[in-house]
Amino acid sequence: MQQATTKELYAYWDAIRNGRIAPRRFEIEPAKIAGLLRETFIAECTGLLGMRFRLAGTRLCHQFGRELRGDDFLGFWSHEDREAISSVVHNIVNDGAVGYGRFVGITESNREAAFEFVLLPLIHTGSSINRLLGAITAIDPPFWLGAEPLIAFETSDLGIHWPGETPAFLAHNSAEAARRARQRFYVVEGGLSRDDRR
Repeated sequence: MQQATTKELYAYWDAIRNGRIAPRRFEIEPAKIAGLLRETFIAECTGLLGMRFRLAGTRLCHQFGRELRGDDFLGFWSHEDREAISSVVHNIVNDGAVGYGRFVGITESNREAAFEFVLLPLIHTGSSINRLLGAITAIDPPFWLGAEPLIAFETSDLGIHWPGETPAFLAHNSAEAARRARQRFYVVEGGLSRDDRR
């Protein structure tokens, strides 16, 4: 995370989180992040393959060339990129990770603009993470951005960050933690990789 918007939003979220896995949705006070709102959004997690925009900032919608509310963020991507981003979202929702990355938005005339994004977990109802607070900010925005709709997207970098330095599923030394760890990592045997989930 290198852009001012993503860094500031993360710092605000982390302060409200106050050591918990995630803050609650109602704890987010728009007035406290007024300068960031045009590039921020809130998305609802709708099953394994959905991340629907509930709110989206005005600059964000302008740069994408359309109203984003109701759109599925995961629906923007090719199959390969969608699988990769879905994996990041899975870690966010299940374990309280923070997701981040960069992508390129492409217009019909093949103009390209680079963006950075961050995805932060929120609890809306119950005790499970079911909302995402995020920001998408243009990197050195070109003069034409917003004049042509972005119609294709390609990721250039994806990552996850553990705010507490230890993944939630490894926070306690237990058999359940070990089982979940085996489900998430590859074991290398004899130079061949094997996915323990199979």
